[in-house]
Amino acid sequence: MAEDSHSKSSEEKTVKCHLHDRYLKEFLDDNTIGGINHIFRGRSKVRRLLWALIFIGSIVACITLISISFQTFLEKPTASTITVITQDDEGVSFPSVTICNLNLERNESDMVADTGYLLMNHIFNPDENFHLTGLNSSFLLNSCNAISDSFPASFRNTTLWNSQHPQETLDKLIHFCGFVSGINSAVIPCKDAFKPVLTSAGICYTFNGSNNRIHSTGVRYGLKLILNIQQEERPSFNGKSGVKLIVHDGRDIARPNLYGIDVAPAHAVDVGVRRKASKDETNEADCIDSKELPFFSEYRYSQFACRQNAIVENLATSCDCSIHPDRPSSGPYSSTPHCTFDKGCCVLEQYQTFNPELACPLPCYFPYYEHTASYSSFPNGRYLNYLVEETNMSVDYIKDNFLSINVFVDDLQLTTTITKYTFGVAELLGEIGGQMGLFLGISIISIVEVVVLFLDELKRLFCTKKMREKMQDIENAIELPEIEGTDVEEDIDNKV
Repeated sequence: MAEDSHSKSSEEKTVKCHLHDRYLKEFLDDNTIGGINHIFRGRSKVRRLLWALIFIGSIVACITLISISFQTFLEKPTASTITVITQDDEGVSFPSVTICNLNLERNESDMVADTGYLLMNHIFNPDENFHLTGLNSSFLLNSCNAISDSFPASFRNTTLWNSQHPQETLDKLIHFCGFVSGINSAVIPCKDAFKPVLTSAGICYTFNGSNNRIHSTGVRYGLKLILNIQQEERPSFNGKSGVKLIVHDGRDIARPNLYGIDVAPAHAVDVGVRRKASKDETNEADCIDSKELPFFSEYRYSQFACRQNAIVENLATSCDCSIHPDRPSSGPYSSTPHCTFDKGCCVLEQYQTFNPELACPLPCYFPYYEHTASYSSFPNGRYLNYLVEETNMSVDYIKDNFLSINVFVDDLQLTTTITKYTFGVAELLGEIGGQMGLFLGISIISIVEVVVLFLDELKRLFCTKKMREKMQDIENAIELPEIEGTDVEEDIDNKV
């Protein structure tokens, strides 16, 4: 009797260790998670306990490494890559070249030209021209209205743009302009290709290189300029003389107050340029691809173009005039008149107080030109004698006023620097999948199996009899081909 009771109690203990959940049993039979079967169906309790500890340790290690991957993802690491594109035989677009005489026209016998010179310098170059004398925009602004009211109506109605006589000044500034596109190409006169533009340094002149293609590299090809800065008509106001040279993309605004090359008279400069571009594929800089610029619609979006457009829009709104030579063909500014001297005080005040920095984010793609420059004296020898004979000017005048500029392409390739994330969503998912596969043998199928087990348990706990009957009706309505497991096994046995 004692033996029977002892065997009975041991059987009861054994029964308590069995799993009766049908869904969990099916999960253990079919799941692909490594180690689960060893925990619940191991040969001994010690083995099952060891497998449980190994499984828990793997989970901890997996979660730790996944958290590190998440932290790396949230830090958004970036890297820059450089791509080089070689152009075809058709050549590449030549860069735009803008030249600015460092001094605006001044004529003391002409009140319009002389006052226009002073006002334009105050608007565009206040620190450059007046820091030595102690004068500044505030001083001129305080006396501007009184000065303006004393001028006759014919003067007050003269525009700031036309007072500088840009086309006439251009004809005097450019003594020679020639463009050579490649080997065996003829020299194309290009003086008429320069157009006056209003920049942050006043009125300058731009050669739009995008209308010309260059096929050869080297100093023999490209744009050749000989300039006469006319210091007698344009005396230096701040001790400087010469021109500012800016090489830029054809759809970008010249930026003489930000960068450029100063070329003094009696000098020649050879400027070799290479095409570059920067592209940001991240969200860190909050860059944008484009933005409507009513006054600069023909230009590619850039921070500088955006700021200049904001300034002109502010003048159109605050002073009811446009200082930009071109107005939009449609929209609220299409009929805005050009700024006259009567509006000069308002223009000066807005330039002094308006700050467009915050309204202009960086562009995501920005092409530009990198340049190198070498200098030499100019003119000398036979060419100096040639200029003396051609212009009927003295050697001293030519040395004081003439300079030479040669812009050429030294590489036909486009180099683009691309900034992108090095650890994005795809990399994060790859890290997570790798860690889960390494430590737990888990894949997407394994996760689906766990989800199915969870849904089955919810169905068992919460589904009513009526709901189960509806689910069974849906199950019966679906027809799929089936393969009976016993038949398959019999076929295999027969073949064996």
